[in-house]
Amino acid sequence: NALNLPFEDYSFDWVVTKNLLHHLVGKTRKESKQFAKRAVEELIRVTKEDGYIIILDQYNRHKLFSSIVFYLTLFFSIFSISLNSFGLGENVIVSFLHPDETMRLLLENGNIELIFNKENKIDVSKKLKYSLLMADIGRLLVIGKVRKNVKI
Repeated sequence: NALNLPFEDYSFDWVVTKNLLHHLVGKTRKESKQFAKRAVEELIRVTKEDGYIIILDQYNRHKLFSSIVFYLTLFFSIFSISLNSFGLGENVIVSFLHPDETMRLLLENGNIELIFNKENKIDVSKKLKYSLLMADIGRLLVIGKVRKNVKI
């Protein structure tokens, strides 16, 4: 469980997540963001001093569209609806963050030194572009170095 990792503090030199944060969903968008925040706190907790956290996740640059996609996928999941032509399957709920939100989650406690940050926009099909909901999505790679003893 990413919200309560079963490891002792300072257990790992490297902690890597891939496509995790946008799948930590709650009943609301706000709760989903709280889950993402809690997961990042857990990553920091289990990483050793001078260890690295690597986050690779998908993003949506449009916060409004991210919220719409979240509630659409939640609705589809509740009612077992699939719309495969748009990549929306039953039991798949997503809560995409904006790249700045992901960065803020990692850096907000002040104990992380940003080492690397890169966005790669995903080229989506025309039907997704025209829907606007997924017109500006991509992958974010962030690497941070943990500095637990930093005093701010």
